[in-house]
Parts: sequence; C-alpha cells; structure tokens
Amino acid sequence: MAEPPAGTRERRNQGPGWRRKFQLFELLLLFGLVPALLALAPRWAVSLGILASGLIAIAALAFDPSFARRELIRLGDLVAGGLHRRALRAVLLRALVIAAGLFALTALTSPSALFGFPRHRPVVWAVVMVLYPLSAYAQELVYRPFFFHRYGRLFASRRQTIVASGLLFGWAHIMVNNVLAMGLASIAGLLFASTYARSRSTMLVSLEHALYGDIAFTIGLGSVFYSTTRWLG
Repeated sequence: MAEPPAGTRERRNQGPGWRRKFQLFELLLLFGLVPALLALAPRWAVSLGILASGLIAIAALAFDPSFARRELIRLGDLVAGGLHRRALRAVLLRALVIAAGLFALTALTSPSALFGFPRHRPVVWAVVMVLYPLSAYAQELVYRPFFFHRYGRLFASRRQTIVASGLLFGWAHIMVNNVLAMGLASIAGLLFASTYARSRSTMLVSLEHALYGDIAFTIGLGSVFYSTTRWLG
C-alpha cells in the first residue's frame, strides 16, 4: 500500500493536537472567563446567562449524533432497577446528610436566619422551591453531560474529569459574589460530577442538585447563593 504524502501525514498527526488545544481554549473561555465576566454584569444577566447556557448546551447535545439524546430527558433513570435505583438511594441519603450539615452550619453561624425564608416569605419560598429545579437542570446540562461529552477526552482519567467539572462548577459561583458559596458549590459540584459519572443520568444529578438548592434556601442559606450586588459594586 502506497504511503500518503509527507505533508498529509504531518497534517493528520497535527490535527488531533490542534483540536485538543482549541477545546482546551474553549473550555477555559466558557467555564473560566464567562463566569468572571458575569460576576461584573447586572444581576439579571446572571439568571439569563444560566438559562441561556442551558439552552445552548441542550441544543449542542441534541444535534450531536455521537451523544445519546435520550439521556437528557430519561425519566426512567429515577425509578429503574439496578444501578439507577442504588444511585437514587445514595442521592437521597446524601441529601439528608447535607441537610443536617447545613442546618448545623446555619444554627451555629446565623441562628436568626434559620428557616427565615419560609417563615417570613412563604409564598416566594414556595415559588423558589418549584422554579429552582429548572435552574438546577440548566446548570447540570452544562456542567455534566455537555462538559463530560465535549471535554472528557482532555483529561487522563474519569477522576480528573470529575474533579475538573466539580471545581469549575464551584468557580462559576463567583457570579453570586460570595466566597463561601464558591467553596460550598465546589464540594457540591464534586458530588454532582461523581453522581453523573457513575449513573450517566442527567435527571438523577439534576434531582440531587435541586434537593441541595431547595434545602439551602429553606434552612436559611439562600443569601449565600443569591446576591443582588455584583463584584466591584
């Protein structure tokens, strides 16, 4: 069999390297720079940015023939037997542990805020309980299926992908103008990424995210994850 021209071999060898560099640049731009810019933007831009990023991610995955699109809306993952049922039990158990930890943290650091949201603004609290899962799903679309599918090859192992996904999720919370939120979100992000890596279920990890968010807002940590001000005023 004839050898391809030398120039062709060189371009073929360089191609994957250039694609890898472009994807790395894209990752740093989308997951590093964009959240930092949104931290400087008006607060309405943060909510709009979350929803827009979720729509972009779902469109990118839906039109990617190499991605199993049923993964985005597969409700059976929450009740199926085997792996997903065990994963669901693990998520619910972890949520109970998280709730106890957040309750203790709030009781020790700001006891007056404990359950302040549902006590003082029950109607708004109820609306948040219903709508926050939509935000959680949008965020999970970006940081789990989209991130794992598009950028997973940049990392040497699944563990590295989990760590990168989790820590970048924490970094994204620079948008809420609170360092504590970034730390707590990093821990939560590692749990979410681990859940997704084991189950490959967008619905399951979105449920976990929604539970944590609703727990935090109910217990009294909502002000940590939502700010009406931006960085630098």
